[in-house]
Amino acid sequence: MPSHAEFIDPLRLRVETSEGDVFILGFHSTMNYQIEQQYDSFVTKCVIALFDEYYKGDDNVLMGPIMRGFYRNQIDPFFWCINDRDKERERIGERIKELRKEQNIDAKTLARRIGIDAGNLSRIEQGKFSVGVDILNKIASALNMRLDFVPQNQIDYDQR
Repeated sequence: MPSHAEFIDPLRLRVETSEGDVFILGFHSTMNYQIEQQYDSFVTKCVIALFDEYYKGDDNVLMGPIMRGFYRNQIDPFFWCINDRDKERERIGERIKELRKEQNIDAKTLARRIGIDAGNLSRIEQGKFSVGVDILNKIASALNMRLDFVPQNQIDYDQR
């Protein structure tokens, strides 16, 4: 699947890579947005081509070949870039819910075990609430799991 890019507003461009990573690129002027409107999606087409060619899960290419591609294509370079972590929160929340259901634990029971409100647990499972390591560790422990650092490509829950 190719990358996808779209302007959020005149100063921000959202890019979803073919690997599923999401980045928000911020610009210091609206020039790229104006070019985009005037020349049939020229900017997003260039950005998609650059990400498809260079991005393979390594953020270091953003400030190397991708930024050089902006200059080469005479596109105003991005001023800042962030990795959109909402997708990761959603993935973790889905996994918590999946484990909870596999163990036949309802949300209220799990919330009570870890000492949080059931509404907050629901928001965590929906990926709408960012939690710290302490709460994640309590959730993991209550589900008879542990937190661990695993290479990104070792476990991909989306491809089970």
